Amino acid sequence: MKNKKTLLITLTLPFFLLNCTGKTTKPSKDSTPKNTQHSEQRATTNHRPISYTPPPKPTTRPNVQHRETYGESSYNKICKLPHKIRETSGLIKLDNMLWTLNDSGGKAALYQIDEHTGRILKTLTITNARNKDWEDLAYDDNYLYIGDFGNNRGKRKDLKIYKIPRAALRRSKSVRAEIIHFKYSDQKNFNFKAYKHNFDCEAMVAHNGKLYLFSKNWGDKKTRLYELSTNAGKQIARYKSTFNTQGMVTGASLNKELDILLLTTYSSLLNVNIWAFTNYKRANFFSGNAKSLNFEIPLQAQIEGVTFKENYKAYLSSEAFKKYIFSFDAALYELDFRSEFE
Repeated sequence: MKNKKTLLITLTLPFFLLNCTGKTTKPSKDSTPKNTQHSEQRATTNHRPISYTPPPKPTTRPNVQHRETYGESSYNKICKLPHKIRETSGLIKLDNMLWTLNDSGGKAALYQIDEHTGRILKTLTITNARNKDWEDLAYDDNYLYIGDFGNNRGKRKDLKIYKIPRAALRRSKSVRAEIIHFKYSDQKNFNFKAYKHNFDCEAMVAHNGKLYLFSKNWGDKKTRLYELSTNAGKQIARYKSTFNTQGMVTGASLNKELDILLLTTYSSLLNVNIWAFTNYKRANFFSGNAKSLNFEIPLQAQIEGVTFKENYKAYLSSEAFKKYIFSFDAALYELDFRSEFE
């Protein structure tokens, strides 16, 4: 992501004052988004945390319930990531392997990394691809999907998703991809000012034979949900609904056992917020319960990737950011939000 100059303008004074005071303000438990326009499908937001009750039958869909007291989520920094993946932008744990990628200008390659040290274990090159602005990874039973849909200026007409066999992650050093070309059903204007529009995207999941994209809205700090087929060729990403994340969405991960969707966001001050969506119907992710995780200690970083590690635990990856007094490592974190659910 090449928005550091823009972020610096909004970061400098508030961030400097915050660090000078040495005090940390605990985030509010009230994260209810404001009412959206009538064309938006608003999630039902509750301000009590959620606990999971196992279903009576294996075929019964999990139902995540509410409880009376708040828990707190925690995180820890596992390791600094190598310079070669300092612009980590997507993250996925698949078949007991942890994979990441760099964003715009990086090589057309995926990197398997060690979960404890961050060391690069393997590189998989996509032979017929170009990394214009790779932003996220998703998977289904047979394929891995690479989202080349970063769009900081809102002008791109060459949005793509690369589709490769999951087996290539284990067996190959290079692979040729199928390509999904798409455009947004509701984008009619391509004449935007950079970082002022609502047609950027950095988050994607695969669910029930479809791909779902979550927009990164520079303009109104909401996110729009779009649906695509997994078939290669030209497509229209169909708009489904909108949710007010009150920040810019940078990553998505879906726990397919519990049906929990995580969306990572950050504000102009790089304050990280993570939303958990539960009890939704089919792929209408904003139709159920929405909860902003309650961090024990606020997290400040340029978080770009998220993937479930296990139930109620996830990995986060942050891109390196360094300008004047501001410095964040490219790093791997572990997030634990059990106390807000169990």
